[in-house]
Amino acid sequence: MLKHDVIIACSGLAALATAARLHELGKKNIAIYTTDFGGTPYIAAINFVLPDNPYGDTSQQYYEDMLQAGYRINNKKLVQDMTSNTFRGYELLRRWDIEFATEKDGSTKLRHVSGHTYPRSLCCTTDLIGAEIIRKMVGKLQKCGVLINRGCECVGLLSEDGKIHGITVKDDKGSCFNAYAPVVVAAWGGVGNLFGKSTYPQDIKGNTLAIAREAGAKLVDIEFLEYEPMVIMSPTGAVGEPCPTAMLGEGAHLLNTEGERFMLKVRPQGEAGSPKTLINKEIWKQVDAGKGTLHGGVYVDLRHIPSETLKAYPWFYDRLMENGVDPNRDLIEVGPMAHSFSGGVYVDAQYESTVEGFYAVGEACGGVHGACRCAGNAASQATLSGLLCAEGIMKKKNNTKTKEFPIEYSQDKTVSGTYIPQVRELAAKALGIYRNGNMLKSALEAMKALREKEDVKKDTETYQTVVSVMLMLQAALLREESRGTHMRTDHPNALDCFEKELIIE
Repeated sequence: MLKHDVIIACSGLAALATAARLHELGKKNIAIYTTDFGGTPYIAAINFVLPDNPYGDTSQQYYEDMLQAGYRINNKKLVQDMTSNTFRGYELLRRWDIEFATEKDGSTKLRHVSGHTYPRSLCCTTDLIGAEIIRKMVGKLQKCGVLINRGCECVGLLSEDGKIHGITVKDDKGSCFNAYAPVVVAAWGGVGNLFGKSTYPQDIKGNTLAIAREAGAKLVDIEFLEYEPMVIMSPTGAVGEPCPTAMLGEGAHLLNTEGERFMLKVRPQGEAGSPKTLINKEIWKQVDAGKGTLHGGVYVDLRHIPSETLKAYPWFYDRLMENGVDPNRDLIEVGPMAHSFSGGVYVDAQYESTVEGFYAVGEACGGVHGACRCAGNAASQATLSGLLCAEGIMKKKNNTKTKEFPIEYSQDKTVSGTYIPQVRELAAKALGIYRNGNMLKSALEAMKALREKEDVKKDTETYQTVVSVMLMLQAALLREESRGTHMRTDHPNALDCFEKELIIE
């Protein structure tokens, strides 16, 4: 029997922060099972309220900003714990040798990203900060004895009588085995790839909602898929690269095809700090009015911004230049694209789910963001949830007895190749930006029919994908009002249906 004290599923920032804090607190025999690093290598910004913030920022203001962005249906306890511990998250990363960009006077460089009252976003100006995190933390954790098993995908949870016992793992050769532990931490990200075209890395499949639910975990806010508002839509070689919303803080303007700064009509103070939901909605309005670009977006104008400022975003600047677009000379076509997920596993203040010993961190858990997140908060939540989860694990005596489970996983590439594209296409249509009850009901019935097909049951991943989309459709039907990024066309103005988080039991 392959046994550990703690198993962490996946190895993005949330997983690394959890493992780092567990190690600091003396936990041994920690194992990470992962295919890759999720969205972490692409993290451009991370928000922390530092004591020497020159703008007078406070953790209380950060708390208010998160509630405002989340349409005030966030789990307030989780938000309070996250924002009040923000400096501790910064200190955790610094202890693990993560370096942030500084100004000429030596102070920490702070950027102003969407949804935040004050500049509080930390970065790296020579590379993506996520790449710095992977580069530093993975090697250091391995030297500390944390076992990182690459090429390994968590394809199931082993649970019985409300307790976790371990996970089923599929390796890169397609073979499956069980790994056992009294504590399992889900750090497997969100659901973007359930929707076809997205900004998501390919190792985040989205079938994990079904994995958690099958183990007995409750889910929360899973109707809220988020759209990044300023993703490059042309040229082809740069499609899918987000234009950082921090660019708006640097002075970027959004223009329709008639050259109008359309955001000024709804936000006279300008684009800087605008919530993502507002930017998305105003872009869609321009497209609906016939003032959108060829590929269904608008233009971001960076031409007046100094070159040295643009070059401080090298991943973005270099990709444009490599594809024949000079941001100091050319307008850039951008628009909304499926990006992140606000929902996930329902957790308590220690990030433990309703299944004893099963925890969830980062984008795997829900409740923190409500209907929408502030820009840069994916990384902040990953760090803080990992830190608080690790401390919660150490406070609790976990069941050490376990039993062997049979491996229950089937694979049929013909089935997955046939049905998963169909499921993704249906999900993208029904669970997109605009939703209506009839379309959601029709899609739900289609998913239920697929779930019962004998062919679908021959491939576990396909079955999990179907169930995950079905769960999101059920939640979207219950959320009748327009909230966050999503607009209910059959109830466009209703705001009194569920002014709170929505838990799927």
